[in-house]
Amino acid sequence: MASGIPWLPVFTGIGIAGVLLALTLSFLAWREARFAPYLILRRSAIRRARQWFWIALGLALGTGILNSFARTGFPLPLEIPPPGWLSPPLTATPSPIPSPTATPLIEISPTPAAMPRWTPSPTPQPSPSPSPTALPYPPTLLTPIPQAVPAPPSARFFDLALTDACDERGRPIQIPTPPPTTFPAGTERICGRFRVENMPVGAAWTVAWYREGELEDSSTLLWDGHPNQPGYVYNTRPAGFPPGRWEIRLYIEDRLQIRLAFEVR
Repeated sequence: MASGIPWLPVFTGIGIAGVLLALTLSFLAWREARFAPYLILRRSAIRRARQWFWIALGLALGTGILNSFARTGFPLPLEIPPPGWLSPPLTATPSPIPSPTATPLIEISPTPAAMPRWTPSPTPQPSPSPSPTALPYPPTLLTPIPQAVPAPPSARFFDLALTDACDERGRPIQIPTPPPTTFPAGTERICGRFRVENMPVGAAWTVAWYREGELEDSSTLLWDGHPNQPGYVYNTRPAGFPPGRWEIRLYIEDRLQIRLAFEVR
């Protein structure tokens, strides 16, 4: 290069070193995501691994584009293009010197400077209030379970149906069609059945019961059934369920799967 500094090898070496470093950090983060004991640590490691991977990809593309431009002869930054790269050399041709001519002066009337105009500052808008459906997470869901098995994204719960006809184990005896959404005041037991897909043994799941937007009860358990067998929920109140608008929510890890509202009156 005309500047005397080998910019292309320097940039190429820096790019390759950056790619190797980013790939190494990405591999270490993926390894941590696989063997970390807690779910929160595994998710944080997965995010870092993806970030380092995209950085490595960007450095590789940048280094490749830089070398492609160098091979085509395009002048790189800090490089002085060779003579004649854009246009043929110019030949000096003598030209006659024009004789000086008198130019009349033009009188310009003074113009008053424009006065700054005052503009009112925008009125701050009130921040939106939180949605009434944003119910709090159950505390048991936010507590990691060290022996829990990660649940794949394909794991899901659906088709929850409730009834107050429950046996001693909390299993539904009979679920009407359609399932009830209103229960009489004083009901002592409410149970339900839901369908399951691809739920591995040992994965964490949570059932939470809300009344009038307030958390009443929650439990976080480890799945002990088959990946596709039905699941069950159960809640009992010896004094009877108090009247009000209730909602039951089912989670796999921290992913909301089912929201079902019912009323006791």
